[in-house]
Amino acid sequence: MLRYKHIIFDFDGTLSDSYPTFVKAMKLIMQKYGIEKDESDIYYLLKKYSTSYVFNEFFADRKAEIKREFDTLADELLRTEATPIEGTEEILRYILDKGGKNYVYSHSGDVVIENLRRWGLDDLFVDFQLGERDFPRKPAPDALLNLMQKHGLDPAECVMVGDRDIDVLAGRNAGMAGILMDLESYYTDLDVEYRIEKLVDIKDCL
Repeated sequence: MLRYKHIIFDFDGTLSDSYPTFVKAMKLIMQKYGIEKDESDIYYLLKKYSTSYVFNEFFADRKAEIKREFDTLADELLRTEATPIEGTEEILRYILDKGGKNYVYSHSGDVVIENLRRWGLDDLFVDFQLGERDFPRKPAPDALLNLMQKHGLDPAECVMVGDRDIDVLAGRNAGMAGILMDLESYYTDLDVEYRIEKLVDIKDCL
């Protein structure tokens, strides 16, 4: 029997190996505007902080315009180049086999469902809380609270799984436990119930 019945996953960087695509898109945007950065530096900035942080640091005077360019390019690339994190299908089916249920909470939009469908994994989820139009961004708990209300979930039976601090902080703010997948040890000071390096290690937490 699982410790948690309802497992809510972040998508990019947790179930989807999206960061190589984000890095590629950001590098192209930076080069367009005369900024040269190594891919490893771009990865660190995006993963440790956020795309918003990068736009504030490098494109403050034209942030909204350039962010739209990046979002359009990244979305196009994600729909064809993103692949699932190693062990994604194994973990999702393990949870279902043990009587649990899977959900996704992501700031991304329908590209999440499109890619899961492309990978043959979309039917392994109960529901998707996507986009940021209706709710404030993580770590605000509003989207998770809405998801729990919609399905009548007890927060004590839920756990939020993500690869960034804002994922588990959103879960905490909604009253649930967190599992942080932190391979690079970017968040060593974050207080979280469980830490893993690879997605397949989630079995030890559930």
